[in-house]
Order: sequence, then structure tokens, then C-alpha cells
Amino acid sequence: MFERFVVSNQAGPQRLDRVLRARYPESGRQAIQQLINRRQVQVNGRTVWLASWEIKHGDAIAVLAAPEQLPDQPDRFDPAWLIADEGDLLAVDKPAGLLSEPKRGSDRPSLLQLGQERFGPLTLFHRLDRDTSGVMLLTRGGAINALLAQAFQARLVVKEYRAVVAAPNRLAASGVIDAPLRASQRRRDCMEIAEKGGQRALTRYAVLAATAELTWVRLFPETGRQHQLRVHLSSLGAPVLGDRLYGVAESAPRLMLHAHRIELPAAIFGAARAYGSPLPAGFEPPVTP
Repeated sequence: MFERFVVSNQAGPQRLDRVLRARYPESGRQAIQQLINRRQVQVNGRTVWLASWEIKHGDAIAVLAAPEQLPDQPDRFDPAWLIADEGDLLAVDKPAGLLSEPKRGSDRPSLLQLGQERFGPLTLFHRLDRDTSGVMLLTRGGAINALLAQAFQARLVVKEYRAVVAAPNRLAASGVIDAPLRASQRRRDCMEIAEKGGQRALTRYAVLAATAELTWVRLFPETGRQHQLRVHLSSLGAPVLGDRLYGVAESAPRLMLHAHRIELPAAIFGAARAYGSPLPAGFEPPVTP
């Protein structure tokens, strides 16, 4: 048992997730949702697993496990994050746990906000999930945005990710995952494989190494759908370690997904350019004797 408390000073009914977020402001929305999904919350002695459960003044809430806390957040842009400054384009190494852009209803800092405080007006050209680390591109506006948009649309931009996933799984030595995605019918913050319709999502992959419990993978997304890599891997029984939405949060101290490298075609700067982010601890496969 982590904590028991009685709801007070509440004028009218509120959703359970909102009550818990107010109680634990150091935890994010996803952590609170995860707590509820895992049936770690009781209301008046009854286990509740609906975030929308109505909580009234005087209700007794028991929280059976401590909600996960958000990682410490930076208050300024770290110069070590800058990979390259090409004038109208910045390549930046985003740390895990930092939002890519400001989130409505949250006062957590974001890479875009901190970047603008450091460099002036910037545009976030593409995004990484909060818990994903690695290379991101920001622009200072102008013709670069149209050039990048054309390159991405024509699939001329090569993005390489690295992941450590659970094993055993159904990954081949290499392959293509061609499975359309749609918003989850069960959770608004998740995506899922669409049996019919959905948006096309295509991921190429190659296994680097494997043990009985873990697999190290290179990933090359051909499309850029929300949570694409995480959903595609989970669909093959290979959830990314530390994935609180599609796997087991406790399987790693962080989401083991990293945007390792991005290559731009010659059409952008007159010659091909590549920007890379060093692999964090744990992402290198084991050295075999």
C-alpha cells in the first residue's frame, strides 16, 4: 500500500485520473493512466480501472503502488545537445524524457521552447515521443521547410533508429513491417494496428544481435506515424523495453528507443548530409567472443 486519502474540498464530481494527477503533480498523465490500468487504485474499497470513474467529495481512495515520477527536466538548452548548426537548420540531440514541443495543459519544458530561448524563433520540423532520445531537426524558417517537406514526402530522408526489445519474439533476421495504424479504440493516447482502413505505416528492420531475453534492432521507418515503431514492434511480440504504453514500463529504466541517425539528400544543401547521435548506455549489442 502506497497511500490512502479521503477526497475533500471538492465542489463537484471529478474524473479519477484528474483527482490523481492533482494529488501527484510530479507524475505524468501516462503514469497515472498506467496506475489505473494495472488495477492499482481502489475507491471506497473497490478496485477501479476506469480513468473516467466519478469521484465525489468524501470518497476514500487507496493507491496500492507509487505512481512513476517524471524525470527531472532541464530549464535551459544544453549546448551539448547541438549536433550541427547549418544556418537555417539545426540538428539537435534530444534527451529522453523531454517533450519535443509544448503540450496543452502541461507546464513541462520542451525542446522547442528551450531551443527558441537559446536561438530565437524556430520551427519543429518533426517530432520524437517524449521518452525517445536522439536526432531531431529544427529550422529557422524560409525555403528550407519546403525543401525538407519535399524530401520527406518523396521518402528521400533516411532515418535510423536503434531499439532494444523483449525476446523471444517473432522478428526475422531482417524484414518489413507493413501494417496500417489508427487511433486506439480503447485508449486515446495509444495507436493500434488497423484491421481495415487506417494510415499506411511501413518499417524496415534488421536484427543486430539477440540473446534469450533481449534483441537489438536497427529500424528504418519509411513513414512517420505516431508511435509507429513501438506499435509495429509490439505487434510482433517484441515490445520496446521500458515502453509504458505497449510493453512493460518496469522492463528498463527508460524507453529503449533512440533516433540514431538521419540522412538528408543532396537536394537540401547541394550535397548529402548525415547527422548522428551517440548510442546511450545499453543500446550497444553485446560483444561476442
